[in-house]
Amino acid sequence: MLTRFLYPVLIAAAACTLAQGPTEKPAADAPKPPEAFIKAKEAADKGDFAAALKLLTTEADKGNLEAMTAVAEFHVAGRGTPASPEAALKWLVKAADAGHPPAQNMLAGLLFNGATGIKKDEERARFFLQQAAEAGYAPSQFQAGALAESAVDSKSREPNWKPSRDWYEKAAAQGQPDALLAMARYYDKGLGGPASLEKATASCLAAARAGSTIAMNEMAVRYQRGTGIAQDNVAAIGWFTLATQNGVASAFINLGNCYETGNGVRIDLVKAGEYYAAAAKAGNPVAQALIARLFEEGKGTEKNLAYAYVNYKRAADGGIADAARKRDEIKAKLTPAELKEAEKILAAKPEEPKKEDPKKKK
Repeated sequence: MLTRFLYPVLIAAAACTLAQGPTEKPAADAPKPPEAFIKAKEAADKGDFAAALKLLTTEADKGNLEAMTAVAEFHVAGRGTPASPEAALKWLVKAADAGHPPAQNMLAGLLFNGATGIKKDEERARFFLQQAAEAGYAPSQFQAGALAESAVDSKSREPNWKPSRDWYEKAAAQGQPDALLAMARYYDKGLGGPASLEKATASCLAAARAGSTIAMNEMAVRYQRGTGIAQDNVAAIGWFTLATQNGVASAFINLGNCYETGNGVRIDLVKAGEYYAAAAKAGNPVAQALIARLFEEGKGTEKNLAYAYVNYKRAADGGIADAARKRDEIKAKLTPAELKEAEKILAAKPEEPKKEDPKKKK
């Protein structure tokens, strides 16, 4: 939601097409934002992005670097104005040249990726990213680490993971979720330094608490396996549940498996099917194969070979090899009427996932 870009105290944790930092709460003694920012947020909360953009542009014209960055974000997203990366670029260059790390970070993203009217310029992108990272901006430090990691030849005799680890450590020290998760992986494998399952899990836990949805699911798996922490299947359920609430497909599958097998909860095949179905509906082929099996066996639901065939076919189309075999087996068992029903379902346009109204989101 774009309103988080409106307060200067939050800018350092926001706007970036390359990397994203955690949203931070302003300190109790933080200076009150300019009146224009407060009014802009109120307008944006009401859905009047044009009014919000006008207020922010007035501040940007006065030389406010945070406002320049926010205005650029509005232009990129097309809020209150037609989307125009070129217009955003002009504001970002001004703020970036003035030494504003969030603007440098966002500008690097535009230059790395390119956009309508903006040519890719990796050399210039790296320059601005490096400036922001060296200034201590955590999202840029994480991205600098990712770039350094992408340059490592993992097949060489002595791959050098230290440059990427150094950047990840700096960003992680500031609580940047992606960097914390990256450090969990580095501690797991001993990349660029000593390995430690305990430190890996501690870093993963910090990432999950900082809002990384991937880390939430990963933390649940670590609790299940007792990796770097005492095994606790009940705690795992809690993290899997939190990850599902944030839409992590693999968490739906993992939680469904817990309910199917009774791992940390009582066996509940209906709930297992509900979690598998949620991930299957989102297009996850593994979940499609799992829900197909439940329909085939009549577990937690009435046996329905037509639905089993539909989901096995979708899973097979998604690359699940064994699903192709099951698809063919089930198809041979279908009556002409059941096959017709299945083909009708497959031919139908997939239902679009419902989007939450940002005004109702708290």
